[in-house]
Amino acid sequence: MSQARKVLIYGASGYTGKLVAESLAQRNIPFYMAGRSMQRLETALGVVKARHQEDVDAELIVVEHTPEALAKAFAKVDVVINVAGPFMQLAWPVVQACLDSGCHYLDTTGEQDWTDAIGQKYGDAFAAKGLLLCPANSFMWAAGALAAEVVLENPEVDSLDILYQIDNGLPSEASTKSFLRMVCNDTSQYYLEQNELKAWPNDKAYNVALPYRNTILRAHPWGGACEPIWLKTDPRVQNCRVLTAIGEHLIDGVIDAIKAFNAAAPGLSQAEREEWTNNMGNQMDIGEPPKDSVDVQRGVVVCHGQGRQVTHSYVMNLSAAYTWTGEMCAEAALRLLSGKLKMCGFQSAAKAFGHRELISRFHELGYCSALPV
Repeated sequence: MSQARKVLIYGASGYTGKLVAESLAQRNIPFYMAGRSMQRLETALGVVKARHQEDVDAELIVVEHTPEALAKAFAKVDVVINVAGPFMQLAWPVVQACLDSGCHYLDTTGEQDWTDAIGQKYGDAFAAKGLLLCPANSFMWAAGALAAEVVLENPEVDSLDILYQIDNGLPSEASTKSFLRMVCNDTSQYYLEQNELKAWPNDKAYNVALPYRNTILRAHPWGGACEPIWLKTDPRVQNCRVLTAIGEHLIDGVIDAIKAFNAAAPGLSQAEREEWTNNMGNQMDIGEPPKDSVDVQRGVVVCHGQGRQVTHSYVMNLSAAYTWTGEMCAEAALRLLSGKLKMCGFQSAAKAFGHRELISRFHELGYCSALPV
């Protein structure tokens, strides 16, 4: 693989951007860290160097958030990793600039409506250029897509029920704002039922059982997930529901915030609604969390599959969700630079790079359980 600088992290000074940068450095991939403040980028690079404990082959660039400025910056590279959210509010010019510059686009969104919107608007255009348009290279929702593909190896399965769970979750500022924007919109968290998208109630929690716990946990649609969007046109799948057990320490506060939004929302425009959720995110923000740990933020993805005459389940441990998100982005970049893209256009990471290949790789790295024999 060439050591030319062909990867750019956009929004690199934030929590997730630093994790992506560290994971790229571990793979000896040179990269750009791009954002709007040189001071913040320099601080972020210092954190990455301290964590990596070696020199980091990174170049810092300041770029304005316009299609023209972004396209000029992106012309230097082959892969853009966008970690600047909320994505529906901020990422449209980033995708357009990638298409104009001939770059693969990766992001770490958890926003279901964003994923659906860019797939519809840009999927064909990226495919026509042989480029990848791959949102949600993150624990939510790439991990569930990997687990779903394992279950769908049974050709009789046509329905999926997916559950994410993680202990001691500490959402970052950007994640908090992105998910509040999603969960507070009462018609924008969908599940797939008989090939149609249907909306979850936004203020309801669900009791869920995990195969390795003796207690019942509470879960929430948490934005609806991206798996129903990727699978809504998949001929193998009729039904797909996704819930997230975000943690008992978080769920009451989330439900209270949603109920407050529901009381305030009537009569507000969409822009006013999103201003409301951003303000709530600012109030809930407790600063940048520490880097997560495989020994503290342990997680699991449970995928149940059903068909006319079969049931089939897969449980995948996947810990340190934020750190794994950085690993997922870096691994995707490595595979793109190495010519290992399996499917271009609008794709999940599971379809773009192969679910078995990715699960095997992340098991080697110590983040997830092994594939079933």
